Amino acid sequence: MKVLVTGVTGKTGRRVAESLVSRGVGVRALVRDLGRGKLATVGMGVELALGDFDEPESIVSAVEGCSGAFLVSQDNPKQVEQEVNFARQAADSGVRHIVKLSSSDAGQRPYAWSVAHAKIENEIRNIGVPYSFLRPHFFMDNYLSLLKIESKGEVILEAPAGEGLIGAIDSFDIGECGAQILCNGNPLNDHVLLNGPENISMYRVAEAFSNACNKLIRYVDLDMNQYSSDPEIDPDVADVYQEVHDGTMAVMSDNVETITGKRPRTIEQFAKANVEAIEAVFAPVAKRQSHT
Repeated sequence: MKVLVTGVTGKTGRRVAESLVSRGVGVRALVRDLGRGKLATVGMGVELALGDFDEPESIVSAVEGCSGAFLVSQDNPKQVEQEVNFARQAADSGVRHIVKLSSSDAGQRPYAWSVAHAKIENEIRNIGVPYSFLRPHFFMDNYLSLLKIESKGEVILEAPAGEGLIGAIDSFDIGECGAQILCNGNPLNDHVLLNGPENISMYRVAEAFSNACNKLIRYVDLDMNQYSSDPEIDPDVADVYQEVHDGTMAVMSDNVETITGKRPRTIEQFAKANVEAIEAVFAPVAKRQSHT
């Protein structure tokens, strides 16, 4: 069995590739840059295929001999066209199962990504190839981007979420689910919600990060009005945080455990697994202190 995996230089595609390799499955990775592809897959024994979503002939070549494909791409104005064309080319080339990374709110909210993923899902259904749509909730990995250094040198985690809860999931568990579904030979022909083991607040995240690196990280609850009025903030992102603040982003399911046989990682487990990334935020603080 061989699977074509897209997005290996990103967090989810790489996790799927790792999980497939650990199960003894052959992986071919579609990459636009061979150097970045080699760096992202070092030690995996993954075959690299140079290609691009906008170059159909490269997709046909990359997917040759693969029975399954994992599809993920960056949010962009051409995402619908790119992913649908990929799915058509994969199906025409003999792929018997496409696992697509979608969004937990696909077709349910007016956000740009929700609309795009709903369109892609509908088009793939119409192609007729067996499919499985993974709909992960908020990524735990995104919490790392919320870490900031205040003017006084204190590391904080900031967001306008109040005490709101969200069922965030580690990309590790998304990778495990994607790999397992591709391996078991039973396409869902449906979508599945993926979330963490519990709904958590930003305060809980800050505490988990603090404990992992044994350094204080404080959660700063930003003012929602100021945040949403910032011209550099995507209005859709601001609306998501408003939902978190209001409590409408709390979700629960046992789908990860049903698929993989294992409970998804907690925020504490995520923090320990990514402690180097957390500690890296403190590096400028330590450097500054060494010169005072």
